[in-house]
Amino acid sequence: MDELIRIRKQLHAQPELSGKEEKTSQLIAEYLERVGIKKIYRHISHHSLIAEITGNNPGPVVLFRCELDALPIEELNHIDYRSQVAGISHTCGHDGHMSIMLGFACELLKQPPDKGRILLLFQSAEETGQGAKALLDSGFLKNYDIDSAFALHIMPGYDQGAIICKEGNFTPAVESLNIELIGKTSHAAEPEKGINPANVIAEIITYLNDLQQTDRKQKDYFLATPIHIQMGKEAYGTSAGHARITYTFRAWDNPYLERKKYEIEKKIFEIIKDRAELKIHISWDEPFKTNINHPNAYKFIKRASSLNNFSFIEKQEPLTWGEDFGLFTEMYKGAMFGIGAGTNYPALHNPDYDFPDELIQPGIKMFMTIADQILNPNK
Repeated sequence: MDELIRIRKQLHAQPELSGKEEKTSQLIAEYLERVGIKKIYRHISHHSLIAEITGNNPGPVVLFRCELDALPIEELNHIDYRSQVAGISHTCGHDGHMSIMLGFACELLKQPPDKGRILLLFQSAEETGQGAKALLDSGFLKNYDIDSAFALHIMPGYDQGAIICKEGNFTPAVESLNIELIGKTSHAAEPEKGINPANVIAEIITYLNDLQQTDRKQKDYFLATPIHIQMGKEAYGTSAGHARITYTFRAWDNPYLERKKYEIEKKIFEIIKDRAELKIHISWDEPFKTNINHPNAYKFIKRASSLNNFSFIEKQEPLTWGEDFGLFTEMYKGAMFGIGAGTNYPALHNPDYDFPDELIQPGIKMFMTIADQILNPNK
């Protein structure tokens, strides 16, 4: 445990952004080699790597996933392993997730499965929603007949060490919209001689706000969050001629989000149809598919919690943050679960967040017990 905590702090101090995790991937690969993992596949997509551990006999293939990337957030913690990279930090717990997976690898070497194979995926670019797609598009996993897939995430706001899960929808479908409005500047005293996008922006913002259905208990839950709005420049004598708007949208399922996307695009073009002089560009970015926990995979998680005497919290509604593990649950009988970080713990993506090392051991135990149920069913 001391070594895993040391590595966790080393990872925390040297965070790397999505798709740029070269040093992180190298550190992980070196550790896996040092402890005795024989099969390590690197640079599958971005900087993703997979370690393979094989049982003594043929059997199911089980995939476990953790993430490599950090966030573009300046850390505020005053700790000796504080991020040494300006403006970047592990404020989503991925440093801890990697340490759990490394500990899991060590335990598997000591207690190898009777049969089958375990794939340990250290995935690049989860935060941007690009990593899972890139990995699946690489075709590497087609070399395996994967039976099931699992992932965990640390969850502040819940009792420390509690296991949080639900069958079915666990995280929402999420996607971001970029709108660029191109008009023409003019003197601020003569705005009629230019094309100012302000009124169109106001209409779009009002429309998107009214489109929301924020009751999480309803099937038509839909959240429209303004992320960035920029118009003109701080030049007081000039009427603005250009604007950018960015929104992120969330819905409980993929088809509903697709319908909303179509509806939004149609309405925005209706808003500007009588303003032919105003040009518009629309693009969608960072899609996250909804994570659907398969009933069988969910049962393995719930039973693993019981076998380890961990408190189990049955979620009544999905989480509201996106997670690109959803692409894996589209492909395989997979599931994700959470481990509580503490009821008064800083929230994910907060600048004062730091992974609690006390959760490394419970994470390892959960993964080991899940694998044991699938690969050693008669044990």
